[in-house]
Amino acid sequence: MKTKTTVLVLAIAILMLAAPSNAQVRDETILTWELLTEQWNDLIAGVLELTEDEAAVFWPVYKKFGAEVGAVWDERIALTNQFLAHRTTMSPEEARQILYDSLQAKLKRVEIDMKWAEVFDAVLPPTKVVRLFQAQNKLETMMSMEIVRDVPLLD
Repeated sequence: MKTKTTVLVLAIAILMLAAPSNAQVRDETILTWELLTEQWNDLIAGVLELTEDEAAVFWPVYKKFGAEVGAVWDERIALTNQFLAHRTTMSPEEARQILYDSLQAKLKRVEIDMKWAEVFDAVLPPTKVVRLFQAQNKLETMMSMEIVRDVPLLD
């Protein structure tokens, strides 16, 4: 358990050091995304402590899961960029559409977790499935913090 906690604490520390406080949101988001994607599988592996047999069946499934999750993150980042580009000039209708699209992205993300939790149940013990989703949530929360940190409220 100590190894798992150490891995996540290390990830948080790396993210805090990686993003300069005066950089633009887009630059920080890209930097954080690159840092996380480079180390994401290592962080997940450290948390799960997979056996060789578990790893052999888990990683191909996780890659497919990651592709679906990544597509939703791409949507969220695109919406954030759209908001930032137009936040001082957008109409009420455009603002409402961005809100709707953001909520739809959140819903998609939950639906992905619901679908893939069952798939992971078939390849990992339940405790490791829970641990996987806990780790995913922590890492994605760090990513969300980077996205929202410097995004101002709508005028």
